[in-house]
Amino acid sequence: MAEGWHEATLAEKIPETVLRRGPRPVWNVLSGDAKGLNVEWEISAPQQWLQVRVRGDDAEAFLNLLVQKHGEAPVHHSKVERWDVLRGFITGSGRVGFGVYIDVGVLEPVKKDALYPLHRMRAQLADGVGKSSREILYENSLADYFPVDAIVTELDGDKITVELADRTRDQLQQWKRLVFDRVITVGVEKDYAEKIVKTANLGLDVIKIETLSLLVQCLVCKFDTDAPGVIAKIGNRLRGVGMTAFRTPAKALLA
Repeated sequence: MAEGWHEATLAEKIPETVLRRGPRPVWNVLSGDAKGLNVEWEISAPQQWLQVRVRGDDAEAFLNLLVQKHGEAPVHHSKVERWDVLRGFITGSGRVGFGVYIDVGVLEPVKKDALYPLHRMRAQLADGVGKSSREILYENSLADYFPVDAIVTELDGDKITVELADRTRDQLQQWKRLVFDRVITVGVEKDYAEKIVKTANLGLDVIKIETLSLLVQCLVCKFDTDAPGVIAKIGNRLRGVGMTAFRTPAKALLA
C-alpha cells in the first residue's frame, strides 16, 4: 500500500449494472461523509466489494466512520470464525436446489460464497414446511444483492455454512405481519430513488424509503397500494435497476 494511504473493504457489494455505469452513485453517497474532512480518497470494487483508500489528516477518522456505518468485509478466509455475524448478499438466487449462496466477502485466497442450506431456510423462513428454496426466496423477495446478516454455523475446510441472524430474520417476519407491500430496488442510492418517486408522482403511494444497503433501497407502499403497480410506474425510469415486489401474504393470496 502506498505510503500514507489507509484502506478498508466495506461490507457493501456493488451490483454489476452499477459498475458498468461508473462509480458516480457510490461516490455520491460516500462524499457526504467526507464533507469538512481533510482527506483525499478513491474507491475500487475488487470482485464487486467496495474498497476505499484514504489519505490526509482526517484519513483514519473518515475510514472509521465508513466502517462504522457500512461494516467491514473479512476478505480473507482465515479471518472468519464460527459464530461470526457477517454482512452478506444473496447470490445465485434460485439456481441450486439445496439452498442459496450468500456472498459474505471472502475473497482470498480464493473467492468463496457461504451456503445457506435448505433445511435452515425452511426452519427460519417457512415454519418448517417442505418448500423449495426457490419458493422460499420468492415469498421473501430474496433476490440477488439483497443484504442479509448471516451467522457462520460451520466451517469445513474452505466451505462456509451460514443461517440468517436474528436481525434479518426478524425484519422479514415483520414485513409479513404488516399490511404494506414493498418494492426492493437494487442498484440505486436513496437520494435518486426519492427523486424517481417524486417525478413519477408516487409521493402518496410510497410512504417512505428504507435503505437496506448502500445501493439497495426498500420503497414502502401505502396500505392500499400494490408493489407491482409501483414497479410498472417507475420501471422505465430506472433502467438497469433490479426491482422485486414484496407482497404481504394476504395480498399475495389474492393476486
